Amino acid sequence: MNYSIIVNQVFTLFIVMIVGVIARKKGYINEQVNRKLSDILLHVTSPMLIFSSFLFDFSKEKLVTAGYVSIFAVLMFFLSILSAEFVFKKVSDDAKGVMKASLVFSNCGYMGIPVIGAVAGKEGVFYASIFVIVFLIFLYTYGIVLFDGGSVFKSLKKALVSPALLAVYIGFPVFLFQIKVPEFIVNAADMTGAMTMPLAMIIVGAIFAGSDIKKMLKDKRVYYGSFIRLVLIPLITLGIGKAAGLPENAVKYCVILFGMPVAANVVVFAEKFESNSFLASKLVTISTLFSIITIPLVLLLIGWI
Repeated sequence: MNYSIIVNQVFTLFIVMIVGVIARKKGYINEQVNRKLSDILLHVTSPMLIFSSFLFDFSKEKLVTAGYVSIFAVLMFFLSILSAEFVFKKVSDDAKGVMKASLVFSNCGYMGIPVIGAVAGKEGVFYASIFVIVFLIFLYTYGIVLFDGGSVFKSLKKALVSPALLAVYIGFPVFLFQIKVPEFIVNAADMTGAMTMPLAMIIVGAIFAGSDIKKMLKDKRVYYGSFIRLVLIPLITLGIGKAAGLPENAVKYCVILFGMPVAANVVVFAEKFESNSFLASKLVTISTLFSIITIPLVLLLIGWI
């Protein structure tokens, strides 16, 4: 594939993040505004992104392959959650939630979908969208449980009626039964959903603006978390997929998407639930930078470069 696609995506992320930095330095964004922006992202733009991801043509072959992708993704998310509980068992309480989330959640949407599109075309984007739906379900269930700090049952109850999962409940029947959605609704969902990643990176930048860069670079946890996210997770995904004899393409899609840097949503959740958002922003920044090297290596490993 064209290596410049990866570089362009990474630099686009950083430029939008710099917009957030400038907005914070200029005083346009403060902590209260940042929390409100997080609310907009979690309750408005993300649900619209989820809904719009279901608006594509149905075929039985696509549904079968998508089934393999989704089942494998679910299994790997559960394994990642169990691994996070073990790996970060002794991490301090203020960092535990962020470190666990960084292991489980990758930036499979904004970075993953363009990379998949570059190596596998529109068909690859379809399967990547299925993966992202699974990702979002875990994000709005396990992610909320992880950061909320309340009882698991209470958090799950809230998550199951969250705007994001309501979008899944509405969107899946639309896809399955090919319900005709008016064009103006499709356009509105696409436009609103497209705001999700830029808004997330502005939030990351605003948090980063008040951070000590020297401390960021000295934090060993950032390098440790990035190595697990970018190297170990995709290697484990590839090994399990091959050992289980799953369809080759389904494995490849999941390996690439699990090999993306730490999701910006981790920062948003940390900010929303008043966790260690500084550590989260460091993990997103450093892992995204390192992904310029690791993503091509992952693609080389699976034979798609």
